[in-house]
Amino acid sequence: MTWWRRQRVALLALVLAAIAAVGVHLWLDALPMANRTSKDITTVESSASIAGQTLTLGAVRWDEFDAPSGSRTLSVRVEAEGATDAASCGVFTLTEQATGRLWENARADLDVPYDAGERSCLEDSGPYEILTVFLLPDDAEAPFLFDVPDTDGVIARFVVVP
Repeated sequence: MTWWRRQRVALLALVLAAIAAVGVHLWLDALPMANRTSKDITTVESSASIAGQTLTLGAVRWDEFDAPSGSRTLSVRVEAEGATDAASCGVFTLTEQATGRLWENARADLDVPYDAGERSCLEDSGPYEILTVFLLPDDAEAPFLFDVPDTDGVIARFVVVP
């Protein structure tokens, strides 16, 4: 019996696994990017209306919370007031303007008190404060772009300089 005949089941399984891997890549990575609509980014000075919320940039502070060595935290506070049609926001992000490095809100990974402020936009009406905390490497340099997305692809962008 030749080697090809002895290994035909294993080779067939290998070919099917490769086809499945390509299919998963296309399904999870390529197709969502092709269907993605362009984002409507609005750069604002200090206040923006998004998802039925009026958001006003508050205090921005370095090292308000403990960080692992080689990194530091940047806290961004946002005063928010929801209208009757208020909806939740997407994931807050921070981009280093000079290099394009991007960070997501790391508040859940750090020792931030629960009562320090909300983690994201609320679907309730009324005023409240949002606290986002980003874990940045020591070499991160301001200015930063602080993006607040809604669920429809609209992004309010604040330029943040601590």
